[in-house]
Amino acid sequence: MPRRAALRRLGWGFWASAAWVVLLVLAAALADLLPLHPYDRTLAGPPQSGPSPAHPFGTDGLGRDMLSRVVYGARVSLGVGIGAVLLGLLIGAPFGLVAGYRGRLTDAVIMSVNDIALAFPALVFALAVVAFAGASMRNVLIVLGVLGVPAWTRLIRGATMAFAGREFVTAARALGARDRRILWREIVPNVALPASSYAFIGMAVAVVAEGGLAFLGLSVQPPTPTWGGLINEGRNIMETAPHVVLAPSLVLFVTVLAFNLVGDRLRALTDVREIGLEPGRRRAALPPLPAAEHDVEPALLQVADLRTHFETARGTVRAVDGVSFALNRGRTLAIVGESGSGKSMLIRSILGLLPAAGVRRGGKVYLEGREIGDLEPEDLREILGTRFAAVFQDPMTALNPVRTIGAQVMEPLRVHLKLTRAAARARAADLLASVGIPDPVRMLKRYPHQLSGGMRQRVTIAMALSCDPDVLFADEPTTALDVTVQDQVLRLIHRQREERDMAMVLVSHDLAVVAQWADEVIVMYGGKVVERGPAAALFEHTRMPYTEALLQAIPALSDPSHKRLRVIQGRPPDLAAPPAGCRFQPRCPYARERCASEEPPLVRAETRDHLYACWYPLGTEAAAAEEAEIIEGTESRGR
Repeated sequence: MPRRAALRRLGWGFWASAAWVVLLVLAAALADLLPLHPYDRTLAGPPQSGPSPAHPFGTDGLGRDMLSRVVYGARVSLGVGIGAVLLGLLIGAPFGLVAGYRGRLTDAVIMSVNDIALAFPALVFALAVVAFAGASMRNVLIVLGVLGVPAWTRLIRGATMAFAGREFVTAARALGARDRRILWREIVPNVALPASSYAFIGMAVAVVAEGGLAFLGLSVQPPTPTWGGLINEGRNIMETAPHVVLAPSLVLFVTVLAFNLVGDRLRALTDVREIGLEPGRRRAALPPLPAAEHDVEPALLQVADLRTHFETARGTVRAVDGVSFALNRGRTLAIVGESGSGKSMLIRSILGLLPAAGVRRGGKVYLEGREIGDLEPEDLREILGTRFAAVFQDPMTALNPVRTIGAQVMEPLRVHLKLTRAAARARAADLLASVGIPDPVRMLKRYPHQLSGGMRQRVTIAMALSCDPDVLFADEPTTALDVTVQDQVLRLIHRQREERDMAMVLVSHDLAVVAQWADEVIVMYGGKVVERGPAAALFEHTRMPYTEALLQAIPALSDPSHKRLRVIQGRPPDLAAPPAGCRFQPRCPYARERCASEEPPLVRAETRDHLYACWYPLGTEAAAAEEAEIIEGTESRGR
């Protein structure tokens, strides 16, 4: 939504409330320069006189001008309200960010302490501290600010958790960004909107709380005015001079209402300013990687027996269970399978984008013959974004919605290549042009929601290619796009692969796409590789029944209308309790007794590089006889 439309959406109530808050803050700050009476001057007018041109709010019992006292009183009430919110935010926000981003033990410890603080009676604490330390503006501000810390911690933690798992955060990690930079550049801008909304509501609460303490005589002492104190002073003469109570009460009510309206409507504000990038910091050179064992085949990327298991309440989930492959420069490896088969988790395992706790990893990952699977996070970040890059499934979630396209494309250039802002901006425009985005200079100033799905995906591709990676991981990059745009994006990625002589790992569930663009194919089922080989050999001489089922599930344009689509019967296996033997056997029409008791290994077909895991592969005599028997039985039942 354009900025002007977003501002109109806020409504007149927001602007009226914001104008009142600004007017009040300016009046309190510039009170000494305004034509007001000194707030402690007696006999500025007749005592207890009503509103008049000389005294718009009337005078109090000592003849002091009520308008002057209300304006000077705003210094204390607004100062406490704004100061308490800022103090609570400065203390609570870091705890909330760390708890929401780190999770697990860190989150448990921080939130346990926070829950204890929330359980303590706030009013009792405030009264005790103010009574003990003395009634002053500083003490009231500190007490109210500290009391707001638990609420701020919980709010920021919840907002952080909502964004910590988003794909643009994962993309930032894949580009090699540090946790500190991710928190500051990716999460804080998104958390800022709900935080600013709550800040105005918190100011309203703090102003009311200060007014209550002042009414009880536990805030700033006379003759310094405060709204609560003015109400307290006027209650004894309320019958003869009601304006003495009504004036500060009305200002307090309107101010609290304005804060609440601004905070509530601020949630509708979605268009924010561009966030600048600081110059990249110099990093230590990447230490030499240990040499791989002599039996590892030379390849750009080699994965050997990779395993990723998650410890859950239901048991160990084997998300990736012993996957191996090799990929050379200039080649495209496609990974296919149903949802939940482990395709995306395999990519994240290679990139190291896994949770810090509750995960058991095994196996080896090699880059040009050097093991990188056990690198420290600091060293791995030197590879992510420069040697490895990723394009994720949904470009709307892969891009940060509150940062401009330019800021996001420039970031890896600033971080890894240490370019200046001007050089990074020029390079970013060139990158956008290289992926087919028209008017790239103007596009740098736009936000993700102002672009179509295809254009957003082109931006993510430009970001991934910004540092000339050796391996590009494309995790279902066309799922959210229409057919025409899908073809454009895939052609773009293929062209970039050829021009840059890089390797690509393409994750997809669309076998037609894979057949067109992939050189080699891995078929995954239940976290394991069930068939692997050159694309032509795998599709022409399919050996695994699961691969055949995937191919048969593809709709054909030549089929008559209203023809029932082919589906794979049954459900994918529960990876916390996979079936014994072959994991596909509960759904396989060719399964026999051996399939339920023994797990088939990967064996070679006639073609050396074609492997499959099946006791009764398609195309062999045993499987052909079994297939004929099934067909014959089906026809008999039909007759």
